[in-house]
Amino acid sequence: MSHIESDIQNLYQKWLSGATPALCVRLAGKLRYSERNAEALEVARKGLSRWSDNISVNVIFGRCALDEKLTDEALEVFEKVISIDPLNLIAIRSLAEIHYGNLNWNRSIELFEEYLFEYPGDPEIEEMLKNAREKKKEAAREARVTGQDVTYPETGRMASILAAQKKTEENFNGKKPQDASPNSTGQVEHQSRAPRSLFNLFSSEECEELGLSAYEK
Repeated sequence: MSHIESDIQNLYQKWLSGATPALCVRLAGKLRYSERNAEALEVARKGLSRWSDNISVNVIFGRCALDEKLTDEALEVFEKVISIDPLNLIAIRSLAEIHYGNLNWNRSIELFEEYLFEYPGDPEIEEMLKNAREKKKEAAREARVTGQDVTYPETGRMASILAAQKKTEENFNGKKPQDASPNSTGQVEHQSRAPRSLFNLFSSEECEELGLSAYEK
């Protein structure tokens, strides 16, 4: 009998004779280490049903759920963990990777940045963050090309810029602005524009991502 198997049997005996949150975490962890994922999930689920507010039990359940591809359950439990313990790095990273896999670029970027702030220098997460930012830009460009709705950040700057764009479109409606040029069909094409004073508040990356250009009033 291997050392790890002996540890598992001893933990099972203790678990059956007097279960505790600590035993739940240790036993489920040992089972995960041995790739006995279904057993680990069963232990963790029993623990979660008894100690639903215990952070460690929630974390081990989330990790076991991910092992078994139960993404929705893992997402729910990790969200609960960070609502109780906002700096739990395992939960933050796990949530970031789940949202990354679900192509939720905004949320994954937010969580990756938060993780790296608390634990800088992780090359794997840095690469995933870089990819998420690139994918977000690609999605925004694709949305503009195909005419899909683009979700803008809910900030004071963004509210001002959108209001300015709307006013500009109303002013130019049915009229040819002096700085506009006709396309191949002779029709005037309008870009997303903003007054220079507001345009200057955005970085070059933000302008590229949101498709913004300035006009002189």
